Amino acid sequence: MKRLLPFVALLFLFLILLFPAQSLAGAKEGLSLWWGSVFPALLPSFICLKLSEKLGLLRDAFPRPRGRIAAVMGFSLLSGAPNGAKLTQLFVRDGTLSDGAAQRLLPLVNSTGPAFLLTIIASDLLKNKALFRPVALAFYGTILCLALPHLARIPQQEGKKRSSLPCPFWEALAAAIEESMLDMLRIGGCILFACTLLSLIRHRLHDPLASAALAGFMEVCAGSAAIAVLPLPLRLRTALLAGEAAFGGASVMLQTLCCYPGLRPLPYLLRKLLLGAAVGACCYLVFPLFPAVSSVFAARGEVLSRALSLSALLLSSALSALFLFLLSLMACGRRDEA
Repeated sequence: MKRLLPFVALLFLFLILLFPAQSLAGAKEGLSLWWGSVFPALLPSFICLKLSEKLGLLRDAFPRPRGRIAAVMGFSLLSGAPNGAKLTQLFVRDGTLSDGAAQRLLPLVNSTGPAFLLTIIASDLLKNKALFRPVALAFYGTILCLALPHLARIPQQEGKKRSSLPCPFWEALAAAIEESMLDMLRIGGCILFACTLLSLIRHRLHDPLASAALAGFMEVCAGSAAIAVLPLPLRLRTALLAGEAAFGGASVMLQTLCCYPGLRPLPYLLRKLLLGAAVGACCYLVFPLFPAVSSVFAARGEVLSRALSLSALLLSSALSALFLFLLSLMACGRRDEA
């Protein structure tokens, strides 16, 4: 398989030269999505996460493995992927988690944040904020139910102690900004690659179902927009959108690979597909408990042009900042006790 990868890259380059208009359109779409939505949504939380790591807050606030994994899940579910992968990588490096346990937990802890579910799925695509409730219940309920057995099997020994004092605040802040900007460039490259490849393939497809399936596999925003306009009942469309958000697509997998280089892509994609199927089925079952009346859908171009609104960005940043602030208070309290 590895021997074929260089030829796949050459084939991709050949397609770009053969279809320059479609390649440029896909790259522009990916750049707009990254610069207009992903970059401002993720950069503040990336900087906060790196800063807390360099100051030792996460390790001091949660000395036991189960507490650290709960922190990974809490931060990831609030801020969205790939922050869960970044935290998991930190805890693998310091010995809290083994690589095998991390591989099993990554599909669960590295998931879409509530801003995407509320703003894109419920508000922009379904045009009914009330549908956030069944989607969120199915999404987070399924993830928590699947994560609890993994959490129970993690031993409760103390984590490794710091061998040296944390670096000064301003030095840590400068390093956190530098490393976060590099991570954001990598994520932007993943999004551009996925959107360009999607544009090259999708323009040859004329079947809406095949086009929606391909978009859903490649990129979560494009896939959600394609699913939303399918001629399906509202209940089924909502379930499919919830499942697509849980799956995340190949673009999120590539972003996760940048944050967790030891990721095994095929098992990860298979677990994410199974998670998406479980979330979609759960959403379909609980949908009658939350009756909805609106079935008006936004246009695909409108959704992709404003993938995360200002309210979603503020919500994501505020929740991330609050979470890290609480970690800081807990760390300071433990140091005072010591």
